[in-house]
Amino acid sequence: MEYTDRYKAFCKRMSIYRKLMDYDQAKMAVRVGMTTPEYSNREAGRSMVSGIDLRKFSDSGADIDKMLVDVDEKPCRYVISSEIETFGEESEKEYVRGVVSEHVLYMCEKKIADFSDETVKYIRLLKSIDKDSTKDSMLKCIRDVNGITDQQVISDNLGISRFKYSKIENNKELPDAMVLIRLYDLYGYVPSMYLNLYDVRGRLLDYIFDSMSQKDQEIIMNFINNLKEFV
Repeated sequence: MEYTDRYKAFCKRMSIYRKLMDYDQAKMAVRVGMTTPEYSNREAGRSMVSGIDLRKFSDSGADIDKMLVDVDEKPCRYVISSEIETFGEESEKEYVRGVVSEHVLYMCEKKIADFSDETVKYIRLLKSIDKDSTKDSMLKCIRDVNGITDQQVISDNLGISRFKYSKIENNKELPDAMVLIRLYDLYGYVPSMYLNLYDVRGRLLDYIFDSMSQKDQEIIMNFINNLKEFV
């Protein structure tokens, strides 16, 4: 395992998080479903923290993005995702999410110059997700957004084999902590987006919605309310 300064800082934040909870390593190990030696080795950087481990940390209440790359969770009102949750079946929610996404992207494209670089980044990612329904992986979308056709390019940038990269891209393996740190440094999307902790499309819609003008927000909300008559 490559024990970089960025990874050392992450391990230190693991320790800080544990101490803030007033847990010793044994108690923290129980909370995240590990043995004490397993947890101790991860916190000390002697063994890699896997994507599964990070999901357990998230379930314990940890802010994965803060822990991994020292970035606070982006403030968000979750307006669109909350509205979509009012629809009944999951199939209805997914349909509405897709239709609303198309409408939001249409409105954004006409005013793209009005948005910050960060919001434009979210718009491009959402557009990639919507463009091809087979893109059920963040990494496929990352390649699309950046015009990268060869997996080898990203695998080389991440310092992992193409075989390992392919497994991660095809959702056969979750990225570990070091891969997530490098992904953030390379492309800027927070690590939690790669761990299937929430619906990324819904989260992007919420981020973009919060950056829209009040008038455009009202148009989107009216659009969603009108959908309730037909779905």
